[in-house]
Amino acid sequence: MKKRIVLPTVLLLLLLSACSTDSTPDSVTEDNDKFTAVKQIKESDFELRLVVDRIEEEDNTFTLEAGIRYTGDQPEVIISHGDPLFAATLSIDGEQIGGPISISAVGLSTPLKAKEWITENLAIQSSRTQIKQFYKKDGKITLHAYFDSSDEELENASFLSLKAEEIPR
Repeated sequence: MKKRIVLPTVLLLLLLSACSTDSTPDSVTEDNDKFTAVKQIKESDFELRLVVDRIEEEDNTFTLEAGIRYTGDQPEVIISHGDPLFAATLSIDGEQIGGPISISAVGLSTPLKAKEWITENLAIQSSRTQIKQFYKKDGKITLHAYFDSSDEELENASFLSLKAEEIPR
């Protein structure tokens, strides 16, 4: 039983770390309390969205909202995904802070209605020193979404990254 769960998880982690897709947002907006980035997934009818709440210097947690939306012509599609659908990582100077991403290959399915966001709240806990380093060095938050759609052939893993200079504080 453990081999069945561990092997797909390890393969998934390798896939996530090996994919070299462009993770630059297509659009970014900022308001008083948060920063929002949206990216169209290459050659698909899906978008990813990452919302990062403004952080104060004394904070030690990045509060995030991850989202996915179907933008195609069908009224609804079903996506298959692991648990959780989204994961987020923090990296400073190219090094990932914290442990590796863990997504169980459970095989869940979720319906997505056209043009409606499905969201999950995430948090990245770090030290105050790491928060300061995030802004002083080449810090980056990357949203990972691992899913597949019955309507489209996808590359299985999609990414959206925000750099320190793009995230307000």
